[in-house]
Parts: sequence; C-alpha cells; structure tokens
Amino acid sequence: MNVKAIVIDMDGTITNFNLDYMAARRRALEELERLNLRTPEFNEQVNLYVILNKLKTNMDSEAFAKLKATFYSYFEQMETKAAQEVTLFPGANDTLRKIRSQSIKLGLVTNNGRAGTNTTLKRLRLDGLFDSVVTRDDCEEMKPDSAPIRKVLNELQVDSSEAILVGDGVMDIMAAKATGLVSVAVATGPFPSERILRAEPDYFLGSINDVPTLIDQLKSERPS
Repeated sequence: MNVKAIVIDMDGTITNFNLDYMAARRRALEELERLNLRTPEFNEQVNLYVILNKLKTNMDSEAFAKLKATFYSYFEQMETKAAQEVTLFPGANDTLRKIRSQSIKLGLVTNNGRAGTNTTLKRLRLDGLFDSVVTRDDCEEMKPDSAPIRKVLNELQVDSSEAILVGDGVMDIMAAKATGLVSVAVATGPFPSERILRAEPDYFLGSINDVPTLIDQLKSERPS
C-alpha cells in the first residue's frame, strides 16, 4: 500500500481523553425535556450525533438549527475547559513528526469544535503540524458519517486508497469504513477493547506510537 496520508482522531488517540461528555449530554437532555422533545430512547448513553440525526427528520429546519446551536454551546464549554488541562500521550509528538519526515501528510478529524481544538493544538505545540484540521464546525456532519473524512482527504489531495485512519473509538472505525480507508484502532481511549474489536477495525494497536511500524508493514505488502 502506498501510504500518502494519515487521518488521525484527537481525544484518546494523541491526547488523554478528559472530556466530560456525560455532563454535556445531561444538559442537552434537560433542554429536550424543557422543549417537550425528549423520548425514552434519548438517554445518557445515546451519542449526540444520533440524537441530532433523529431530531433533524422531525423538526422545522429553523428550530432544529437553534437546538443544534444550543447543544454545541454545551459541548464547546466542556471542550474549552478540557483543552486547558489536556495532556499529550508520551511519544506522540515524536511519532507525528517521524511520520511527517517520511513525506506523509497528516490530517486531523475530530468531533470537537474549532475553539477547543485550536486551544489544544496550540497548548501542546502541535499547531502547524497537521496539513488539514477538520472539526464539527467545518462540516455539516460528524463521525461516524463519512463527510468529515471526505473533506480532509480532499484538502490533503489524496485518495481513500492512499490513506489510513487512526482513532480510539467505534465512530472512527465506522467513519473509516464508510469512506473506504484502512481503519486502525488504538487502545488508549476510554472504551473497552472488546467494544472496539466488535467494530472490526483492520488493525488494533497499542498506541499511536505503533503507527510508524504499521506504515512500514503496509508499504511492504504487495497489492492482493
């Protein structure tokens, strides 16, 4: 495989996962309760993306846009706070720079908003390292939809057959599969390994630091 680009998730993949999503979801559910939009299927275990997708089909576009903005404001507050405290996984900076030294492009795709993402990258001195950064503010859809992955590939000017996606969650694997990328899961996120393996990633690594070895392996493999 001719690896020309690596598309990377952020939280749990290159940075320690420190987002309090449950608190943000509770605020979102309280808002749904206030608007008489909450149903039994909307609970704290349901992802924001799923909730919004279900509401989108049953709401007036203007009302939906307003609710979506409210939800996103909750998450932005959480992400901005987390960005002030988040730490980089040991070795991640060196690993990313090693990948770049091989003339491989780097893309970052996160469901976080632009504000928290920029703060994180600047604090950890990663700003300028990525050739493309796509957040939820840059795309109508979020992972596991393929749209943000397609956007980053377009900005990197590479084909899906020339890139791999590295992430710590099921949504990353689903997004990679939906876009035709090789999916690489890492065990450094908050999710149980069993849950990740059920999503059937193409590769399951210990951490981002194992990616250069995988790249060498993929480059040496002959096309089937």
